[in-house]
Amino acid sequence: MKTILSLLLATLLGAPLMAQVHFKDQPGYLELTGRMIVRPLQNVPTSPETRSRLDGLVVKYFEEVDEYVISLPAGKTEDQVYDWLMATGDYQYVHPDWRCFPLNTPNDSLFNQQWHHQNMESELGWDTITDASGIIAAYTDTGVDLSHPDLVNNLIPGYNQVSGKWQNAGGNLQDINGHGTWVAGCIGAEGNNGMGVAGVAWNVQIMPIRVSEDPGGGAYLSDLTDGARVAANNGASTVSASYSGVENPSVGTTGTYIKGQNCLYLYAAGNSSTNHSGFDYPDVLVIGATDSNDNRASFSSYGLAIDCVAPGVNIMSTALGGGYSAPSGTSFSTPLTNGVAAMIFAQNPGISAQGVEDLLLSTCDDIGAAGEDNTYGFGRVNLRAAVEAGGNTGQMVLVLGTMVGGAYVNINVNNCTPLAAVLLAYSFTGLGSSFEPSTGMTLGLNNHRIGATFFADNAGIVSENRILPARLSGRTIWVQTTEVGNISNIVTQTIQ
Repeated sequence: MKTILSLLLATLLGAPLMAQVHFKDQPGYLELTGRMIVRPLQNVPTSPETRSRLDGLVVKYFEEVDEYVISLPAGKTEDQVYDWLMATGDYQYVHPDWRCFPLNTPNDSLFNQQWHHQNMESELGWDTITDASGIIAAYTDTGVDLSHPDLVNNLIPGYNQVSGKWQNAGGNLQDINGHGTWVAGCIGAEGNNGMGVAGVAWNVQIMPIRVSEDPGGGAYLSDLTDGARVAANNGASTVSASYSGVENPSVGTTGTYIKGQNCLYLYAAGNSSTNHSGFDYPDVLVIGATDSNDNRASFSSYGLAIDCVAPGVNIMSTALGGGYSAPSGTSFSTPLTNGVAAMIFAQNPGISAQGVEDLLLSTCDDIGAAGEDNTYGFGRVNLRAAVEAGGNTGQMVLVLGTMVGGAYVNINVNNCTPLAAVLLAYSFTGLGSSFEPSTGMTLGLNNHRIGATFFADNAGIVSENRILPARLSGRTIWVQTTEVGNISNIVTQTIQ
């Protein structure tokens, strides 16, 4: 009777019956580590306590994205730290620095066994372009087989995120698990060399970022995201992650930073058949998996977050030890898509990362419900369609230099109509849909304004320098250009 009365009183008084569980340890998929990733609210005044609360707990601080990695205070759990910090109202997010794991379900089994190239029309794509030698495609994983004969000619020095050393300064990049070698082969195993398999991107420069010292491949989420930022800061045009952890908001923060470096971030959807409809990142391509019949692979996660899909069942690729095998998982859909993105960059010199994303998604084969859906996103990637569209799309391509308040910014627009008036539109409130009557075009900006009018030269190119007001420092801006009958990609930057 006393217990019943206690429960009734607790309910009437609004007291919780038990602490809410926010984070659950999932061995071998997402494991709690005793560390958390914390980001203060952005673009608002912060109190001194926002950062001083973390004193004595900070393991790492990543200035470029304003993220702290902290250790748990003595006697506190991840859930308790989340409740404590989020209750202050001073933080954008607080979540575990999970130990993430490679996503694969390997099996035993060269070009005639790579069924995925037929679905992606890779051979027809290679009729258009085979040379991606000017592009660096990176990935964060368990390393690479440094002597694999189908990879060695395309590898460039990589980085060991755990030791903080580049390969040519002593960083160990040798694959500790085998997963990274599979991934590397999907991106860029040497094509047309008379042996083994072919990657999607021929002659591409592969930059491995090793994030694990664990034979099982486990890695801190903060090492995965910071490793991706290292790649973007050092010339990579694409970087992918074939690990668990996509649902954590620090992944989205990293994608936005990386796109600001004109690099595209791709992350595997996961192999747990989870409905990822609780988030949708504007600057990360989340990749699901399909089988040889263009159906969703039974293991592939799905939902609102999925941007596109790629083959992921029995994907023949390079294996640790110099051989070949055919694993399955979104781990392999993701680097295949990485390879397609690298080829779009190669086909379109000077294109922005947003322009590559737009081309990649707009040329997918729509294999689900008409238009974007929550199973296949925009569809299954198609190399032929992507590189052919890149060569003759006619869409304007906008490229902006680094934007600094009080300084000049370089504005370049290609593929304009010669001598046409080109309007520069912008928004401070993000993506959306707004009609521009002077050009008759619907822009992808929310409540856009026109900031300037330029005139293309005889070659259809705009190249201008304009000064930005100093008062704009710290604000995020979305920019797009338009002329009559034509619009460009959208560029997003936070003004320094």
